[in-house]
Amino acid sequence: MRVLSIGALAVVVGALFACEDQPCNRYVDYICQCHADDPDFDCQELTNTLIGADPAVQDQCSIDLADQQQIDDQAGLACDVDPI
Repeated sequence: MRVLSIGALAVVVGALFACEDQPCNRYVDYICQCHADDPDFDCQELTNTLIGADPAVQDQCSIDLADQQQIDDQAGLACDVDPI
């Protein structure tokens, strides 16, 4: 019974981390919502490449998102991304 409880707890904890708002998820959401018509960005390719990426890539996504938001702010592009 104890093994079953530990296994169930592991599944729940794993599911919580899988739903965690990761930097690459935020970057993809931002690009797909704010630059949907921009030919410089391919939402589907970004989704396929970045969703579920490893921690090193997550760090880069955080940097890329901050950089893109700064570029957009300077260009006067106002875009609010709906939270997931």
